[in-house]
This record gives sequence, C-alpha cells and structure tokens, in this order.
Amino acid sequence: MSKILSSISGNMSKSIAKYDTIVIGSGLAGLTTTYQLSKAGQKVALLEKSDKLGGNSIKASSGINGVPTKYQKQPSQDSIESFVQDTLKTGKNLNDKKMVDILTKNSRDAIYWLNDEINVDLSNVVLLGGHSHARTHKGDKLPPGFAIVSALTKKLDGIQAENPNQLTILKSSTLTKILTEGNKVKGIEFTDGEKQTQQMHADNVVLATGGFSADFDSPTSLLQKYRPDLLGFPSSNGAQTTGDGQKIAERDVDAELIHMDKVQIHPTGFMKVSNPNENWKFLCGELMRGIGGILLSPATGWRFVDELQPRDIVTDAVLKGSKVGQDNEIGLKSDNGDGYGSVIVISGNDYQKATTHIEFYKSQGLLQEGSIEDLYQLLIKLNPKLPLTLNQLQDKFSVYDAAIEATQQDSLGRTKFGSKFGDLKKLYFGVTTPVVHFTMGGIKVNPSNAKVVTKSGDTISNLFAIGEVSAGVHGNNRLGGSSLLECVVFGRFVSENILAGKN
Repeated sequence: MSKILSSISGNMSKSIAKYDTIVIGSGLAGLTTTYQLSKAGQKVALLEKSDKLGGNSIKASSGINGVPTKYQKQPSQDSIESFVQDTLKTGKNLNDKKMVDILTKNSRDAIYWLNDEINVDLSNVVLLGGHSHARTHKGDKLPPGFAIVSALTKKLDGIQAENPNQLTILKSSTLTKILTEGNKVKGIEFTDGEKQTQQMHADNVVLATGGFSADFDSPTSLLQKYRPDLLGFPSSNGAQTTGDGQKIAERDVDAELIHMDKVQIHPTGFMKVSNPNENWKFLCGELMRGIGGILLSPATGWRFVDELQPRDIVTDAVLKGSKVGQDNEIGLKSDNGDGYGSVIVISGNDYQKATTHIEFYKSQGLLQEGSIEDLYQLLIKLNPKLPLTLNQLQDKFSVYDAAIEATQQDSLGRTKFGSKFGDLKKLYFGVTTPVVHFTMGGIKVNPSNAKVVTKSGDTISNLFAIGEVSAGVHGNNRLGGSSLLECVVFGRFVSENILAGKN
C-alpha cells in the first residue's frame, strides 16, 4: 500500500509547503500525472478526497482502447481514423476534434506505456458496443482498472521510498479553494485528514477530481441543476464523485463549464436480487456483452436490442421496452410504479473469455450459474405474468444460435456474436438496470495544452484540468474503454506541457 501522510506537518500554519505541482484527485488521470512529474524530478503533492487511491478508475472493468496495437488480432483492419469516426459518431459530433485527435493518435503509445513501463498486462483485446473493431485492451487475471491503478500506486511507492521529500500523498483531504494571485493560480486550500484547514502553494495545479455522477443530494448538486430527470436513477460511481473540481473552479477562477447536461446512463448496472432498491450499483462491464452476452426483457422474456450499440441507444431501449412490473417477486420498487431492468445472459461456452470477471461477479452475488430452467425461474420472479413458456424460450435460443452459426445479421441488427448457447445447461445470468455512470461535461480546457479556460475566454496559464472533470473529448456520449484512455493520454500530455514549461 502507498505510504500516506494524513496531514502535511504540525507547523503547517507557520510555513506553507511549496511544490512544483499539486495534483488533485487520484483516479487514473491524477496517478498518471503524478507519476510522470515525480519521475522526472518534480516535487509533487497528490491530494485524494477519499481514504483510498484510485477514484472510479479502479472500478473500470472492460478495458482501455488503443489502435493499432500488436495485441489486436487484425490490427491492419483497424485504424486511428476508424477510432476517430467511432468516437465522433458516439459523441454526435459534439466532441472537440483536436482533443479527439490527441486521444486517438496517442492511444497505441498509452497501451505500450502501460505494458512496458508500468508492467500491466493488456494483451487480451475485446469488442465493445459502438466500436467498429475490437480495440479494447485488458489482461487475463485482473480487471483492468484495478490492475492499472495498483501498478501505478506501486510505482509511486517506489518513488516515495527513494526520495520521501519528492512526493507527498494526502488521503482524506478535500479541496475547498483554489488560491489565486493576479491572473495565475498560486495554490490551494483544503481540509486534511484531521479536518483542519491547510494551504499549499505550487507553480502548477492539476485538477483531476472526476465527474459528478453521485452528486444527487448535496446543496449544490450538479445533477439537480443540469439533469433533475436523473435523480431517481442509481449510480455506479463512488459517493465521493460530487463535482468538486467543477464547482470550485467555476467559483474561484470563473472557469467555463460546458456540456454539463451530457450525462451517460450505462444500461447495465448489476441489481442484487437480495437488495434491488439500493442506490449504488456495481457495473456490469460492457465486456460481458462484448464476449457474446445478450439482454432479455422481463416484459417479454426475450431480446429487445442489438446489445453492441452505443450505450445511449441500449439504455433508451431498456427504458422503452424492458420494464419490471410492480408485481415482481424480488421487491423492486420505483416512484413511477415500474422499474427498469434486463437480464444479461452469457453462454457457458464464452466463460473462458472473461473468467476473472464472471467469477468475481458470482462471488458478489451478481451473476448466478445455472440452466435454462433456472434462468426461466428468474424471469418469472421479475414478471409473474411472463408471456413466454419455457419451451418457447428454448426455441428462441435455438433461432439465435442459428444466426450465430450463419454469422449473419440477426433480427435486431446484431452482426458480431459470441459462442452458441448450445444445450443451455450452463449459463451465467443476472439482473441489470440503467445507472448514472459518467459525465461528459465539465471544465472547458484549451485543447492545445489542457489549461483551464474562463468564461471570458482567457486561459489560466498554470491551472490544468484532465480526465472526467474536463469536457470536450467525448461530446454527447462516451465509448466504452475511452475513459481509462483519456486519463492516460491526457495525464501524460499535461505532464509533458508542465515539464516543458509551457506557461
């Protein structure tokens, strides 16, 4: 574990600590920046609001995009331009094209950097929804977010061990104010682990504080302000994800916030049958659909969407055609009478493609292993009036298997499949529901250097914003696998700018 200081020092009030760079937020964007700068010899302070490093990045389960790489089975068929077009299509062309170019053109280097320098296995490549080619990288043993965050944390441990004065890491420390002097930033104010107010000064400040997908109830709730229609949804994010960076940057330096109403609802957050109404859901990674998983509607008992469409399209299909009625037998309640959910089903023949994920989900009571009869009983619990017999359900799987064997477009438009379901004796299945997952909007930055832009159009020379706290890369909607990529690419990008002294 990282060697953490809960406060700077006893005499902090007498002498304000000075750093080359302060990084706020320890998700992958913050960790990447901290590593790159401290490795290069800068004196760096890393602040983390919660008591653990990793933010929401540590939860990422599907992978990180990169093109073209040696790990892709047919890299010559994929291209940077194809990745650009998929990103713009998913983002409905609201994306900042310069930022998309930076993201995609540096994606291969990001994969190789993580593999070669950070020692993370990313040799397994899968297809996710909205992608024209398989380009999402992960390892075989650990979920990618956990693997990457753990490896980077280990690297930071090594830097601290070698030179304790070079890197300060503060957990349970919350940003409260950005300190300014003239038209520049001179540091920050924060509350430390002892709930004492402290200050730090620095030549540069990097905001990597994440999004606001859990900002439901705070007095300054950004979800209430920009998307009150989403207040009834659960979230896949940690409770710390309350938009602190966006709020404080707007208040203290007049930062411009853009695309704030662009909030991604992920179609598949796991619903525990034993506790279906809890507000916090564990994400059912898009990988599960990428390897061949299908979604069944409790209303009809069968599929209702091409599961590999972009997330917003799949979510819309769930909300329109996959209701869980009031008479369900699992106790699911909803303000409008009906809940929304689907049942994800993975063939036992695809088990080897995601063994680690499936076993983890099983251990948490999110997926169960069983036969077609067991699956049917779950559907009956979700809808006692299910308009489908067991034999009819079996017949539908047979028709779907025929489409897989023919490798032809099925009736819902799906063209890329997993393995056949076969005799239906071994299936993996669980209940999922849409969850607030990612906020595309945030602080406007100069795409040339990731510096914060004010409402008057000025660029603050030594204040940067990267990762989910910023806006522009994803536009209206984000591709799966591009969040981790954004963190690595722009963490390295901003580090290069700081080290080059581009102020």
